[in-house]
Amino acid sequence: PELINIKENEFEFFVDIKEGHKTGFYLDQRDNRKEISRYVMDKRVLNCFSYTGGFGVVALKYGAKEVINIDCSKRVLDLAEKNFQYNSLNIGRANFIKGNAFKVLRSFRDRGEVFDVVILDPPKLIHSQKTFNRGLAGYKDINLLGIKLLKPGGILITFSCSGLLSADMFQKVVADASLDAGREVKIIKKLSMAQDHLIDVNFPEGSYLKGFICNVY
Repeated sequence: PELINIKENEFEFFVDIKEGHKTGFYLDQRDNRKEISRYVMDKRVLNCFSYTGGFGVVALKYGAKEVINIDCSKRVLDLAEKNFQYNSLNIGRANFIKGNAFKVLRSFRDRGEVFDVVILDPPKLIHSQKTFNRGLAGYKDINLLGIKLLKPGGILITFSCSGLLSADMFQKVVADASLDAGREVKIIKKLSMAQDHLIDVNFPEGSYLKGFICNVY
């Protein structure tokens, strides 16, 4: 079929396994999607690189007052909207913006938009040693924008899925972004892949997904 249906925790999602990225759904984020539920009640949430709406669905289900989803593909945003509706959520509290997240966030910054929670789950920006510095700059740029868009006391939930980028280096990227933004950022929790994604001790790059939940002051 064009779409299959899966269940993750208490949610159900349509998945495009023919045309979607990888398996059509980022299963490695399962535990992290559940984790964000405690930070979104009555919050205005910005879900960047939203893909088919996984984090956004959880945020709205757990009481977010508004969820703005950004992705560069209208096809996946249409599927995201379908997933919101499939989980019986109030679609009137969700927005779906097609565009380059870096450019959209700059436009939000320029017009003074602010959010309570910003979720950054970009695609892999570092594909090889040759692209390392350029990818590093991309991670810093998007985190700088995310930090600037947060209200004081807001929550930044940020990820990198680049295997060549260590968790320590990713933390330094977020630290550099916080310095440039003139904001104080404190890590509440460190995140990784779902528990069924095992890591071979002889292949440390297999621990590719790393993330932080942070308070931004």
